[in-house]
Amino acid sequence: MQRINWFPDPLITGTMKIETGNNAKIDYLVVNNRNWLRATSVAAGDNYGQYTLLESRLPPAGTYHVHALTYAQKATADFRIYARVDGTYRMLLDVPVGDDMTITIDQNITIPSNTDQLLVRIAVGQKTVGAIGMMSDILIECADTYDAAVGGGLPGFFSGDTMPRD
Repeated sequence: MQRINWFPDPLITGTMKIETGNNAKIDYLVVNNRNWLRATSVAAGDNYGQYTLLESRLPPAGTYHVHALTYAQKATADFRIYARVDGTYRMLLDVPVGDDMTITIDQNITIPSNTDQLLVRIAVGQKTVGAIGMMSDILIECADTYDAAVGGGLPGFFSGDTMPRD
């Protein structure tokens, strides 16, 4: 069976549209030769950056392995995946990222039938202005074809003390 990453911009090249919460600023940066999407809270409230997968980019119903690198600064962040099923959003994955920590996400999710939208989101602290959440190296692959030895974790992620400071 062929390996397919259903996430169309895994290396965060900026080719895919990003959406934000009302109080987040989005930008892209490179750290240690890796591209990152960064969401920064500019006011208290709903702060996030997210990608939306739909139509031909939407994985069919089934079990998938999710891999991503995430980072938080000045507050905690959460890496989340939501599925919209019959008009209602269901959270499929929620992984907290501690302040000044880099986390590698390696988890399975099940995409329900009748899903018409998948959201891949980094949510940042809702009360801390200047809180940062970042994500990179996103992979959504059929769990049956995922091979940790081959694609499970891309090399070169950074630790908190090599992150740029604002």
